[in-house]
Amino acid sequence: MEEVAHRGLRRYLLPGETPVAEIRHHAIVLLKPALAVVGATVVAGWLDVSTSDSGSQVLSFVWLVWLAVVLWALWQWVEWRHTRVVATDKRVVLFEGWINHKVSMMPLKKVTDMGYERSLVGRLLGYGTFILESAGQDQALSRIAFVPDPDENYRAICSVVFGVVPGEEDEDEGGDDRAWETSQDYATRLGVVDGRYVGTPPHPAPHHQPIYRSSDLVRRTRDDDTGELPPYDPDAY
Repeated sequence: MEEVAHRGLRRYLLPGETPVAEIRHHAIVLLKPALAVVGATVVAGWLDVSTSDSGSQVLSFVWLVWLAVVLWALWQWVEWRHTRVVATDKRVVLFEGWINHKVSMMPLKKVTDMGYERSLVGRLLGYGTFILESAGQDQALSRIAFVPDPDENYRAICSVVFGVVPGEEDEDEGGDDRAWETSQDYATRLGVVDGRYVGTPPHPAPHHQPIYRSSDLVRRTRDDDTGELPPYDPDAY
C-alpha cells in the first residue's frame, strides 16, 4: 500500500516510512453497543406502554436513559471508525481517538516474536488477535485484538518484522555452479544423440569447408566421413 486511508494518522508517520498494512478493528466490537441499544429500546418501549399517565415523570427518566445509551453507542461507533493500527517498514503504530488522539508504537527492531490467535468465533466471523513480544520492558503496543482478514494482515506484518517478502524467490535457486559443462551436457544442450543431430544444428557448417572433419575426407567422398570429433570433456582427465 502506498498511503494510509486515515488522514489523521498520516501526520504521525515519518518521512520515508512505507505502510504495509492498515487495520481497523473488526465490526464485532460494535456488537456490545448494538445490543445495548436494542435492550434499552425494548425496555423503554415496554415501560412506556405499561405505565399509566401518572408515571409520566418516570417515563421521562426512562427515555433519558435510553437517549444516553444511544449516544454512548454512537460514540463507540465513531471511536471505532477512527481507531487504526498501521504497520510500516519501521514500526507498528496504534492510533486511537477522534477528539483526543492517542498514539502508541513499537519499533520493529524490538519485536522478537509475533503470536497469532484465533478463537472458534473468530474463525467463523473472520478476525484474530496478534501478540507482539519484544525484548526488554513491556511495550505500550503488545496486543492487537479483533484484526479483520487476519491471515493476510499477519503475513504482511511478518514480512516487515522478520524481513521476509512474500513470494520472493532466491535468485540463485536452480542455478548451475559449475565452471564448465561436460561433453554429455554439451551434446544434450545441442540436441545430439549418438553423434548425430536430432534437430537443426544452431550453427551449421558451410558445405565448402566443414569443420571438425577427419583427414580422410580429403581422400574420400563426404559419405566416408568418420563424423564430428567429440567436445573436450574435462571430467575425463
